[in-house]
Amino acid sequence: MAAEQLQRLCHQARQWAARARQAGWLGQAELADIESVEARTPGELFESGTRRPLVVAFFGGTGVGKSSLLNRLAGEPVARTGVERPTSREVTIYVHKTVQIQSLPREFPVEKVKIALHQQEENHDILWIDMPDIDSVDTGNRQLVLEWLPHVDVLIYVVSPERYRDDRGWRLLLEHGQRHAWLFVINQWDRGTESQREDFVRLLGEAGFDEPIVLCTDSREGERVADDFEELAATIRSLANAHTIEQLERRGVSLRIRELGEALGRALARSGEPESLALLRERWREIWEGTAAELGQGLAWKTESMAERFATRDGGLLQGLGKRPPDEQPESPSVDTGEIWDAWAQTRLQDALDSLVVEADALAIPAPPLRAALPEIRDSASSWLEQRLQGSLRAALLRPGTALQRFVYRTMGVLSALLPLTALGWVGYRLLTGYYQSAQAPQHYLGMDFAIHSLLLVVTAWLLPWLAHRKLKPSMQKAARRGLQAGITSGLAEIGQQVQQRLEKLQRELQEIRQDALQIMEKAGAAAPEAAPRGDGTLARMLVSDGGKGAENPAG
Repeated sequence: MAAEQLQRLCHQARQWAARARQAGWLGQAELADIESVEARTPGELFESGTRRPLVVAFFGGTGVGKSSLLNRLAGEPVARTGVERPTSREVTIYVHKTVQIQSLPREFPVEKVKIALHQQEENHDILWIDMPDIDSVDTGNRQLVLEWLPHVDVLIYVVSPERYRDDRGWRLLLEHGQRHAWLFVINQWDRGTESQREDFVRLLGEAGFDEPIVLCTDSREGERVADDFEELAATIRSLANAHTIEQLERRGVSLRIRELGEALGRALARSGEPESLALLRERWREIWEGTAAELGQGLAWKTESMAERFATRDGGLLQGLGKRPPDEQPESPSVDTGEIWDAWAQTRLQDALDSLVVEADALAIPAPPLRAALPEIRDSASSWLEQRLQGSLRAALLRPGTALQRFVYRTMGVLSALLPLTALGWVGYRLLTGYYQSAQAPQHYLGMDFAIHSLLLVVTAWLLPWLAHRKLKPSMQKAARRGLQAGITSGLAEIGQQVQQRLEKLQRELQEIRQDALQIMEKAGAAAPEAAPRGDGTLARMLVSDGGKGAENPAG
């Protein structure tokens, strides 16, 4: 059950890491770190729910006698040795005939696996594996070893007196030390010395083994020197019981789940904090305030030249009673944004966006998500400005001047027509009444004074409101200037707001990604079985202590 939980958690963590990597919050190194957490266990080789054997593997470099040692344990030539196989290129499995291996993992090359069956009852609960040489020039051998390691309970690290400081084997020991129980064998002991054994024990102590079990064996044919071969065989057989196998399985799963949690923690540290994005939004507000002010000043002279084009449209306003007032004009002209948003403005925007990336780096925010969002800002800035410019210009031209100015202007236009008509009406009335009175009684019919005064009245009634109407006429040039300036201000604010919106979106995205990772880590903490204590027995001596730091390359 614990192994299945491990596999589910690893699957969820890898899916999360791939999603976070695609979004740019993680680098390839963090993705590889999470994917490197091993989800496979020795129990996968056997049918679930059945009692399985202890999986023991011989591990070491070329020519140290791993195959000879397995043959001696088996009492028969199981693995090829000598001139037949100077460098191991296959995996030999030695197992009791009643043990059923459910299936080999699909990534294993079947042609490189040899299974030998036996009937020895003393080895009934042990599955022996002779792995390829770790230091072979064939890189496929090392890969084959790495593929098998997750399925091993106990690793027997075989060295020779001349090669116990082997670099490649030692590095693998340091990398995978805590994941297995280890026995150490100095083979070909007839050529070894006690000082070499003591030096090897010292190195193992530096790697985290408090009291490593180091046995010396002689695998030569014929007469052998006194060695620890029987102790080696007895030690392995003493571990081949259900309780120890369960302990090793539980320890392996627990360590892997802990490694998964640590890898997720490292990935979260790399992904940045949502609070940092909140700080970045504040920094962008400061950056854009300064940039927008500079752009506003730099683009002001262009609005003056463009506004002059609308001065010729002044004649299109009301000239009499029957024409539309300026705020009822059906259309307003457009402008070419490219005349305003030029290369200089685009460069200043790019400088501001680059400053934002620099600030993000200072706040330890991954750059890829931000860089992916900024090109749209850069490419769309002119279109956002155009939308705001057209809207502001259209509104300004449709309603030039102030509301009071437009009202008085309209009123004077009406009066410039109404007052002359009223004056003419009054003059006409006087003409009729004068004509009637002169017909009733002989007298002079209206004189020159009346004509002059009537003309002056009509002219005055028309001229005064007409002059006021003309002087109060709203300037289309001023309206265009005001609309262009308002459009630039609004467009620059839109650009700044668009960046803010994308930063908010990135912040929400990061919060979701981190929350998903924390949920996986919480599940891992709840699912991890408590590792069995190391205790003081044989098994404890085969496990790396929790405080072990690992030694540096002994050959260096």
